Amino acid sequence: MDRPLSSACFSALALTLYVILDGFDLGVGVLLLFQKSVAARIHMIDSITPTWDGNETWLVMAGITLFTAFPIAYGIIMPAFYIPIIVMLLSLGIRGVSFEFRVQVKGFQRRWDVVFGIASLIAAFMQGLILGGLIQGVKIDGQRFAGSVLDVLRAFPFVTGVTLAFGYSLLGASWLIFKSNAAIQPFARASLRVASLGFVVLFCAVCLYATAIQHGVRSAWTLHMLSLSLITTLLIVGGVAIAVSPWRANSLLPLALGLSVFLLGISGFSLVVFPDIIPFRMSIWDAASPSATQRFLLIGATIVTPVILAYSAFAYWVFRGRTPEKGWLE
Repeated sequence: MDRPLSSACFSALALTLYVILDGFDLGVGVLLLFQKSVAARIHMIDSITPTWDGNETWLVMAGITLFTAFPIAYGIIMPAFYIPIIVMLLSLGIRGVSFEFRVQVKGFQRRWDVVFGIASLIAAFMQGLILGGLIQGVKIDGQRFAGSVLDVLRAFPFVTGVTLAFGYSLLGASWLIFKSNAAIQPFARASLRVASLGFVVLFCAVCLYATAIQHGVRSAWTLHMLSLSLITTLLIVGGVAIAVSPWRANSLLPLALGLSVFLLGISGFSLVVFPDIIPFRMSIWDAASPSATQRFLLIGATIVTPVILAYSAFAYWVFRGRTPEKGWLE
């Protein structure tokens, strides 16, 4: 059994589940900034109330796996991305605070909705900034980070940050089409068109930009030309289909297509960087912890993961269907 590879696959699974599940919540948060109606904002928040905080469990799982299974990579990635990681975590915390205060503090709901939306946008942007910084390349000297914390504050990571914010908005809009009432549908459909077209255009720009600045990306395209071309084509077709289709209220199809677009993007990224844990700099096996540690982690993951999946599935099942007009708590 290749334990480092198994640990890497589990980490990738946790990150994937985080992106596609918390992506809905972050996207709805971003869209709050563009919704003027008080009743509509309340309904949008109600659509994510039962599940939003549990989705972040997968981010914690991915972080624990990186720290335990790949401590060398953890020791390089953390200082390389101190700024976006800290800002992202603070933003996620502020989202939680604003979520509670918007209900408890009377007369200031609009302000807390804005705080929730801005924090969602910043968290999404920071995650894209980290992704772009990894693709751009991290400077390493032996097994230590040799660059500056400011290396991530460059043009390419900025573009990936904006791209991911559009992508999360796409997921948020498709979630609203599936879950919201008739009054929200026009706003959700308009948001979906803008977000999906913006995401497709920016995704193409990121692909071209990455090829221009990173030799590792060019090598991956040479090695996996057919697979990456197919993934990219399907992603673009899916994004355009989401934008141009006249979705009916509460349709599951835009949600399924949005998920497919993200899964295609994650598959393409994985194909480009594999087998590296730090893209184009350090492999999974070079960064791995001792075998006993890997075994301990995998045993724990085998026990804990089904529990998390079970309670997440239970929450989504209990709160299935369209969000009630007066919210789930009425």
